[in-house]
Amino acid sequence: MNSPTQSSETIDVNAQRDAADPPRPASIELKILLWNTWLLPSLITDRLAATRARAISPLLNAYDIVVLNEAFSNKKALLAETSHRHRYTPPAPMGRVVGSGLLFLSKHEIVETGWDRFARTAGVDRFAAKGVGYVVVQVEGLGKVQVFGTHMQAGASKGSQGARKAQAVQAGEFVRRERAKGGDGEKHAVMVFAGDLNMGPRMDEAHERISVHYVDKEDAKARCEAYDGMVGRAAGLVEVECEQGEEYAGDICRFLVKGVEKVCGEVKVRYEDLKGKDGLRLSDTKPLCLTLTIKEEPDIVKSES
Repeated sequence: MNSPTQSSETIDVNAQRDAADPPRPASIELKILLWNTWLLPSLITDRLAATRARAISPLLNAYDIVVLNEAFSNKKALLAETSHRHRYTPPAPMGRVVGSGLLFLSKHEIVETGWDRFARTAGVDRFAAKGVGYVVVQVEGLGKVQVFGTHMQAGASKGSQGARKAQAVQAGEFVRRERAKGGDGEKHAVMVFAGDLNMGPRMDEAHERISVHYVDKEDAKARCEAYDGMVGRAAGLVEVECEQGEEYAGDICRFLVKGVEKVCGEVKVRYEDLKGKDGLRLSDTKPLCLTLTIKEEPDIVKSES
């Protein structure tokens, strides 16, 4: 009996499988940008909002998810050169001069959104529909990532302090409620909370060192207490260490996270050096980037397999 011979046309099934399903890289980076774009009506900024919006647009493409504050004007120019297919802008209610100024962009599919407009505002913030919103994005190889965004009350007046404290309570409770709603929230691989908070963690217990954004020690104390209240109500949110630690310590634009230990080998925040041509100042606020380096086999994936 003749032994079988292998034809030159024989198909290597294993090779086909490898080609169809290339090995997953050792790690994947998910970059999330937070930026207060200062796109207020030109008359109350530098009268260059449209020019700045056009310059900002292509710079956003280096990031997987983008959370923008003060994107009130020139949205067409702002989005003109972005490659993010998925977008979410919270609804603007009747009776407000402008909307929330909050804009989410994502290269990953947005599968869920949520929004809660602040019940209390003060000063000029009463003309805007500020609040806290979120998107849930589906990231291949990781699962669902929930990203909250907000821009909270500005100012140091008694009315502003009271409004910000109320907003901090509302934001913290909204995060906790939406995170746990229907028992599904905790299945999200990771949660990120980002925004221009107009407050932050205390730099020292006695408030001897305070943020340059605060008026005095009493202002610092009130803002830090409001911040602590929000974080406590949100249950489990933690700060992320920044590479430029001293500068970030007093910043009011913040990233907080939850659940990263299950999926990320490294988590870091850094300021991004994004500039316009010919020295054009793009915003009055520095952009921040949160980079999540995702493990080859996240613990959450292992537990669900």
